[in-house]
Amino acid sequence: MNIRLFLCCLLIGSTLFSCQKNDITYDQNKKGSVKLKFDHIVSGKTLQLKTGEYSNSFNERYKIDILKYYISNIKLTNDQGKVFILPKKESFFLIDAEKPSSLFPMFEVPEGNYTHLQFILGIDEETSKSPAENRTGVLDIATSGMYWGWNSGYIFFKMEGISDAVPNDRKRFAYHIGLFGGYDKPTKNNIKTIDLDLGKAGSAQVKAGYSSDIHLLVDIGKALDGTNKMSIAKNPMVMVSGPNDLIADNYKDMFTHDHTHNQQKLPNE
Repeated sequence: MNIRLFLCCLLIGSTLFSCQKNDITYDQNKKGSVKLKFDHIVSGKTLQLKTGEYSNSFNERYKIDILKYYISNIKLTNDQGKVFILPKKESFFLIDAEKPSSLFPMFEVPEGNYTHLQFILGIDEETSKSPAENRTGVLDIATSGMYWGWNSGYIFFKMEGISDAVPNDRKRFAYHIGLFGGYDKPTKNNIKTIDLDLGKAGSAQVKAGYSSDIHLLVDIGKALDGTNKMSIAKNPMVMVSGPNDLIADNYKDMFTHDHTHNQQKLPNE
């Protein structure tokens, strides 16, 4: 074969292969689905409510029987740098480890190759100050179990369980972390923004008619063993008082992006 003809064929073949593998056409006028999948672990072990036993850096053994937290204000950025902000009314989810259906929030975004995910762990100040009658669904202050009626504020993160390290007969510990900065008087602000690069483990290639499933590992153990090392014996109950800000600084680092499954079939399709 003539060398020029060979090189030409090689170039054409390479171009065709590249197009077939990498070039996906997106239509910003169409929407596809994104599903966030929250997979709870504790220091590499799957979280098992009530039965799983874990240990912190103080060698304090503990079990978790309640785990809930809010995620909200979701944003996705595509490979062109364009940011899509989920409409606020659609952007509040209560993750409850006891309710499997809550672990897979789904929403729609314009088609695109999304390489960055951002969300808040907590409830923003504007929402917290809005009229209570406007806060429905998972934000309902009467039914969510995530609101301090006596303190007029949302609990962003709730973790409870038992540990022999607790110096009382009940052996229960409870971490109810909230505070957004205060209504009339300043308070701590424990709202945390979570930023995740999706590019390394697989971007979300969102196409109409399909779901892109973003799988997140959530290491609950980091709430106690993050930057700040928390002793259950010294801090068996942390709510409005106590080192709630230290726990909040820890839980912002619980999330890592494990992988993304693209072009997943939607239910009933």
